[in-house]
Parts: sequence; C-alpha cells; structure tokens
Amino acid sequence: MNALIVAFRRIRWILPHFTALTLLLLLSYRLASNLRFLRWAHRQSLHPPRPSPAVSVLVPARNEAATITACITSLLDQDYPNVEVIVLNDASTDDTGEQLDRLAGIHSWLKIIHAGDNLPAGWNGKSYACQRLAEQAKGEWLLFTDADTQHTQQSVTRGISQAIALNADLLSAFPFQRTLTWAERILVSFIVDFVPLLTLDFRAICAGEGTQSAANGQYLLVRASAYHSVGGHASIYHQTLDDFALAKQFRANGYRIALVDGRDLLCCRMYHNAREVWNGFSRSLMLGLDNSTLEKHSFGWMALFAWGYASLFVNPFHSLFVANQRWLALIEIFWLVVLRALTNWHLKLPLHELFTTPLAAWGVMALGIAAVYRRWQGKTISWKGRFYTN
Repeated sequence: MNALIVAFRRIRWILPHFTALTLLLLLSYRLASNLRFLRWAHRQSLHPPRPSPAVSVLVPARNEAATITACITSLLDQDYPNVEVIVLNDASTDDTGEQLDRLAGIHSWLKIIHAGDNLPAGWNGKSYACQRLAEQAKGEWLLFTDADTQHTQQSVTRGISQAIALNADLLSAFPFQRTLTWAERILVSFIVDFVPLLTLDFRAICAGEGTQSAANGQYLLVRASAYHSVGGHASIYHQTLDDFALAKQFRANGYRIALVDGRDLLCCRMYHNAREVWNGFSRSLMLGLDNSTLEKHSFGWMALFAWGYASLFVNPFHSLFVANQRWLALIEIFWLVVLRALTNWHLKLPLHELFTTPLAAWGVMALGIAAVYRRWQGKTISWKGRFYTN
C-alpha cells in the first residue's frame, strides 16, 4: 500500500510537468513554422501586382466618433491606384455621421451610406452593415476593415500583393495593436498576437490542409466573386463572431484563406482601459461558448484543455515553491519566456511584456471562468448598444 501511495505521488507531480514539456515542444515547432511562413508571406507584399485589380474598402461604423476621421483619412491616403472607399454609418447616436459628411464634402469620391436602426430579426448588426456595403461595392476585391483602425499608405497595395501571391480568396491580417494602459499591455498582445502564433498553423491554413480556419475582422480582404459565391455575410447573418464564421464559410466552400502579419498595414487600439479590456474579451469568449460548441465538444475535451492550460501556465509557477520540482518549473518558465521573446522580437513588441506573461495567462483563465458562468446563467451580450443571445 505504501508503495502504491509513493508511486501515485510521483505520478501526480510528474504528469503536469510531462504535459507542460510536451506542449512546449509542440508549441515551439508551431511558432517556428509560423514565423517562417509570415516572413515569406511578407516578402510577397513587396511586389505589387500589375495591372492593379479594383479594390472596394468597406467600413461599417457605429458610434465611432473618436476614431472615424483618422480611420477614413488614412484610407483616403492610400498609394493604391484603383480603390474606392465606402462607409456605412450604422444608426450612430454620436457625431459619427456628421464627421463622415464633412469628409465627403472634402473628398467627393468618398461614398457615405446613412442607415437607420432597422436591423432585420436575427441579424448581427455588423454582418448586416457589411452585407449592405458589399452590395454597393464595384471592386474585384473587397476589404472589410473596422472604424477604429488606422492604415499605412501601403495597406491596400501590400494586402492585394500578398493575397494574389498566396492565391488566397480571403486574406486576413493581424494589425499592430496599440496599448497604453497596463490592462491593455498585459492582455491584448497575449491574446491577439502570442496565442494565435502558438496555436494556429498559418502554413497549413494557407495550403488548405487540416480543418483550422480563422480571421481577424479588423482587416478582411476577400475576392468579390468568392464572397458572393458563398453568400456573403448573409450566409452567416446570425453569427456574432462574423470574421471567424466567414472564414469557415470560405473554407467549407473550397476557397483558400491566408493569415498574415499586418503590422506594416494598419494599427488599432482595441480597448482603452481595464473595463473595456475585460468587457471586450469577455464578449468574445462568451460568443465562442455558443450551444453548438458546447454540443460538439464534450466535457472530457474541455477538461483536457483545462488540464493542458493549467500544466503550462499555472503548475510551473506553483512548483517554484516545491523544492523537489523547482528545477523542472524553472526550465518550463524559461522556455515559455523564450517563446514570448521570439514572438515579441518578430512583431517588434516591447520586451517588458515577457514579465507579464503569467499575469496574462491567469487573466485569460479568469475571463474564461467568468464567460462560462455568464453563459450558464444565460446572460445576454451587449455590443454597440445592441443585445445578442447565442
């Protein structure tokens, strides 16, 4: 009996370390593969296509008075020779519409659509705005982008160059994320930059291998013919994570999608304080916990994910206080910091984020637990003054 107890204790402390080291090995391979792919894809953006296909830049805007002028001005200043810009003012209650009208008075080729608050039943507000914008577009390519982004002069040129070089029907870029408060610095880069580079297989997604699909709605460039072929945003009208849903729709219909580094294309400040960070990421996690997801993934799979996450981000730090496990914990923590350092070096992000990695990981755990609890309670989700239930 004593021998069994000793064996159980050894397994109990070895198993989390074995899990963590295995995951770190797999994630290291994934990160190295993704960084190679992103560097290669970036080189393709240096060769603009000739001739230049027509591009329609489409911007849905609802209560974006603080950012809309900077966003549209950056889009009007593109070096691309064949582009139109269309903005839909989605029943804004601030002075978004007035700012857009002033811009249209200066730039006659800027097209503004003022929409009333007549959202059809069941539709996600952003999807309906994007669908209406696409119906007005004339370009061979459609670039959907958010009203809180700011684009470099080469944003359209480099996006089109990469899409054509990669033979992609949908190309999505991850912007440079501006962070000013500590809540932003801790969580935004970890969730938006670090986690995707460790968990997604960018090369396989671009090659059409496997089942993964993903997208970032801040920069979503699609071939118009493919977009209309899959039914556009009307085909995902009820989906609240519209960017992921559209990418999945493209993939299901045999079209190619590609994810690229967008730090040279645009920047975005997603949130401005701790409350916005918490509410914004909580919303995204809640939307990911819809009924279909909970039906497809059993409790066993959720428990396995929780085990892996805890082994990687919780157990090593806990083990620092257990003498006979400290050396393994130090190896795991050092390895994790190296992965974060490589990510930040590639993306030109500040190195101080290395030291906030555990705080970010624990913050994501808190967000996940809160999202599961709110989902279990049947809480509605509020966004831009509209309420959704999934």
